[in-house]
Amino acid sequence: MWKQIFTIFVYFQCVNLQEPIIIVPTDDHPQHVTRQGTAATRGTIVIGSCKIVIDKLCPDPDVTFYLYSKKHQEEPEPVRIGADPGVSNLSSTAFNPALPTKIIIHGYNSDMYLNVLVEIKKQYFVQGEDMNIFFVDWASLAIGPCYPAAVWNTKHVGQCTSQLVERIRELGAKNIHLIGFSLGGQLTNFVANALRPYKVSRITGLDPAGPGFLTAGPENKLDKTDAEFVDVLHTNAFVQGTVEQSGHVDFYLNGGVIQPGCWAENRFFACNHHRAPIYFAESVTTQKGFWGWPCPSYTEYLLGRCPPKEPQIIMGEHVNKTSSGVHLVITDSVSPFAVGKFTGPAIEIFVKSERHRADILAKYKKEIMSFIDEDDVIDSLYQHSQLNNKIRKRKIYENLLGNFPELFDLL
Repeated sequence: MWKQIFTIFVYFQCVNLQEPIIIVPTDDHPQHVTRQGTAATRGTIVIGSCKIVIDKLCPDPDVTFYLYSKKHQEEPEPVRIGADPGVSNLSSTAFNPALPTKIIIHGYNSDMYLNVLVEIKKQYFVQGEDMNIFFVDWASLAIGPCYPAAVWNTKHVGQCTSQLVERIRELGAKNIHLIGFSLGGQLTNFVANALRPYKVSRITGLDPAGPGFLTAGPENKLDKTDAEFVDVLHTNAFVQGTVEQSGHVDFYLNGGVIQPGCWAENRFFACNHHRAPIYFAESVTTQKGFWGWPCPSYTEYLLGRCPPKEPQIIMGEHVNKTSSGVHLVITDSVSPFAVGKFTGPAIEIFVKSERHRADILAKYKKEIMSFIDEDDVIDSLYQHSQLNNKIRKRKIYENLLGNFPELFDLL
């Protein structure tokens, strides 16, 4: 019984990211809980397969780093980092501080070999530019079904990862880009916190995790103060990803919740969530590009007030670092996903996207109501969602014609 109570306790501590209280176990099930570590090492509380880091000491054997380079594209070099300045094996690896540096961080219940993250690495080398690509592996601290423990551990992993950044900075690296997926997206905030007042050049959040961070303050989740430039891709908001604007520029793909083509997938929710890194990987080498048009806010999108308009901006690896605000992007349902700038041939994709918006309103009404507090806005949202498809489609066309008169002949 005490284990269930402790787990619930840890969950609420994780959600609020407070310091834990160490609870002494009773004799009910002592074999399931152990305290690992000594005064000289990191200590953990272990519940079944779940590890909760208590003594947050870095380096940590459960937080490891690997380097891919042009010379080592398939088999990475292990990187050993010390807590003290100058302590690392970087000088004996292919690390080149003059090159751009990418640090890729996985999320919950995965590891550095998650295929969608490996694809990002692959596309970087496909484009032909040499660079340093580090992967952070914290799989044993993010294992399922231990999501609350994984949320709790993000602060510790962020602290340890900040030591990697410090060691590569000591060698002269300047162009440092953190790329975090899901829980790894929120984890980048804790890397940033540990490095202050220094800021890395860029952080990209790939559908940053929502559960556990909905009520957290800006010091405990990704926001635009965490790097010189922060860009965020939203593909599964209200479910596994966060819905709120989190960066200098936020891109909501196909409405930000449900991705075209995922209905046919057995793992529907995972498909939506994993599209963020898939889109980003494609953005590295695509000739068409993922282009987004501006919208005052995500609420305005839900209200149907954001038809395509200029200026459109590029999303992904090649985003302009002066970009800001909320932008909407549409994609195809199968790879290659990029459809280029919004033009006539993309109209049917947009119409389908608008239908998905109505589905989103119906399915996630409770979550949307908690996200948007203004009663008049909520009423307006749901009045709009009751429009039948014929009226909605006509309104879409009218809006499109106002922004793209050249589409008239196509209709």
